[in-house]
Amino acid sequence: MSIRKSDFLKGIAGLTVAFLLSGCADYMSRRDSVTAGAGNAVDANVGIHTIQPFPVAAEHTYLPGNGKAVANAEKRYLTPGDPDVVTGGSSGSAEVQ
Repeated sequence: MSIRKSDFLKGIAGLTVAFLLSGCADYMSRRDSVTAGAGNAVDANVGIHTIQPFPVAAEHTYLPGNGKAVANAEKRYLTPGDPDVVTGGSSGSAEVQ
């Protein structure tokens, strides 16, 4: 019984693929995680066990401001020809259109 050429080429291709994939086994066995799908669990645990991950000022979320004053300032800034808004000049600021 003779081996057909196409069967021989399929066998060679299969062996080539198996040989190339065997190089991945060594890489995967040297990973720094429990499993390949572990993700960044090590980094997450380091963050969890950090005693104070954020500065104390990050807890202060109250930002004082006056909404009406900001809205009026924006409206004045966007109004062309307002004498209170400084435009142009040598400082490189753009002129309001």
